[in-house]
Amino acid sequence: MKKPDIIMLALVFVLSIAGTALAANPFIDVPANHWAYGAVAKLATAGIVDGMGDGTYQGDRNMTRYEMAQIVAKAMAKADKANAANKALIEKLEAEFAAELNNLGVRVSKLEAKAGSVAFYGDAEVLWGKYQGSNDSITSMRLKLAMEADINDNTQFFGRIMAMNYNEFGTTERDRSQIVDAAFTTTGLFGSNVDATVGRFSQKVLQTGYLADSVGMMDGVKVMFGDKLSTTLGYAEYSDILSGTEISSLRYAHVDYDLSKATNIKALYAKDQGKYLVDVWGVGVESKLNKDWTLIADYSRNRAFNDSPKLFVGRLAYKGLDLQQVGSWGAHLEYRRAEYGSCWQGISGADIPVDETKGWNIYYGRTLAKNMILETYFGFAEKWSDDNSNAPDYTRVQLKFFF
Repeated sequence: MKKPDIIMLALVFVLSIAGTALAANPFIDVPANHWAYGAVAKLATAGIVDGMGDGTYQGDRNMTRYEMAQIVAKAMAKADKANAANKALIEKLEAEFAAELNNLGVRVSKLEAKAGSVAFYGDAEVLWGKYQGSNDSITSMRLKLAMEADINDNTQFFGRIMAMNYNEFGTTERDRSQIVDAAFTTTGLFGSNVDATVGRFSQKVLQTGYLADSVGMMDGVKVMFGDKLSTTLGYAEYSDILSGTEISSLRYAHVDYDLSKATNIKALYAKDQGKYLVDVWGVGVESKLNKDWTLIADYSRNRAFNDSPKLFVGRLAYKGLDLQQVGSWGAHLEYRRAEYGSCWQGISGADIPVDETKGWNIYYGRTLAKNMILETYFGFAEKWSDDNSNAPDYTRVQLKFFF
């Protein structure tokens, strides 16, 4: 088998790999005007071919089956980035070169091929917080372990376990370990543009997450459809993340629309017939003013109460941290007003307290090392929303690790 034949075959795999750029060709015996120059360069950049180790490619030499098996092995390692047709082609090559692959130490059993579609990752957090005037503080340690798996070409599973220790003002300690996510998502349901999720899932609404940004604990079903105008319709029983107590049921519709490249708009309607009164509508906007500055705002009202309590958040954000870029950072200045009954009890994922208060906060976050960030919040000018009396200011510091 001549190498030019293998170039065209292996190039099929390379073209299915997202983000593979055309780099300078590393082989001295493949000139720039050679018909295979571009293919060889892409194969070398993707790590599919290595050459002879002396800076040459020797493309006119007959290829052994073991050399072809090495190319197949490298294509197998990148098969998760290939499309369905190319994955099928890789499987055929696995069968053809199974003996050579096994001799090279590449195991291709069906069981291991399926296991290769499973990905594990997680994060851990240590938190300290304190209210002004209090002698005690809040401490929390949290560990989340997540798993993603491909069930088939159209269905994926996402699961997440969280273990948490929460100590509030030195008086109440809670240790919990629970499954917070366990959901199946099918894309292109019945050949349409509708996606569906069933099981225990997470849900964030509007821009800031103050109204609701659950860490799992939503048991039900949701369907998603649309592209530029993306819509989610859901029904779920939801539970408190700290106590695990079921709160009630929620029916909701959430719309996400890109008004322009710089501006995104979200809208929500949610109604709950259970223990906690929810009849909420809301809108949120995020607009990038330039490469560094972003304006974010949410507004909602809960009509389940006679006075329709309001939630308003306005945030001016500068830059943003990057987990992979040490020294990157972000900051924001924010004003928040949350009237009693405006938020959904138990599933607000806000990083700062919002119950019945209004006030300002400053946030600063920095990437200390790769996958390690420090975040700080300082709330000031805090007042109770109902009578405008002074409420305690607060400080919060949290260290997060991602793996």
